Amino acid sequence: MNSALCGVIEARGLQVSAGAKVLLHEVGLSIAAGERVALVGHNGAGKSTLLRTLTGFGAAYRVTRGSLRVLDTDLAQARQGTALRRLRSHVAQVHQGLHLMGRLSVLDNVLIGGAGRHHSVWTWLRRWPAAEQRAAQAALVRVGLGDAAHRRTDTLSGGERQKVAIARALHQGAPLLLADEPTASLDADAADAVASLLAAVAAERRATLVCVVHDLDLLPRLAERAIALRRGVVVADVAVDAHTPAQLRGLLK
Repeated sequence: MNSALCGVIEARGLQVSAGAKVLLHEVGLSIAAGERVALVGHNGAGKSTLLRTLTGFGAAYRVTRGSLRVLDTDLAQARQGTALRRLRSHVAQVHQGLHLMGRLSVLDNVLIGGAGRHHSVWTWLRRWPAAEQRAAQAALVRVGLGDAAHRRTDTLSGGERQKVAIARALHQGAPLLLADEPTASLDADAADAVASLLAAVAAERRATLVCVVHDLDLLPRLAERAIALRRGVVVADVAVDAHTPAQLRGLLK
């Protein structure tokens, strides 16, 4: 995949539907390699729909008009098969529900991020090569959880679990990182720490970050660009600065 030939994400006149209901209308956007972009808007605006459509994980969603290319893969065509599997291997995700295995150790949860590089039997037995274990431990150190590697994941706080999810995405080493409300349910201090960490990790890896954000006050820490949606339509696409949260509140109210 040569994402240098075009934007990492390119949408033109994109319409996404679930059954007969149109969820996204005439979306046009281009996101370049290394950009950090926040998707904002009220509940039901289409933020998570757009995020899930980017990797074809929203099985109920269909591209019904226009075009969508992600890492040179045409998602209007690649609804299944090799092309879609290859795309997903190049995308790391921090889910709203985290998708962490509570009974496993923190280290094992991070190692699962690199599972696509290894034989499925190794993954099932959790017999990871030493180099993988060292890389996963380094990812945990980067997010500040180096001492928690062998703790059960379900003993961690909400903010710590979010950091595990970021470490897993970091270990995967994908060029595109998608995050769906990664600070949901966290207190203000933990949310600030997670947002700053996510932005820093993306910048260090020169990864493209697309993140659904509910708390507009986090925008200056997390993103350099914000795309606002209302009822499935893009209503603003702006550079982020200290004044952006207040401006977007006025636009979206």
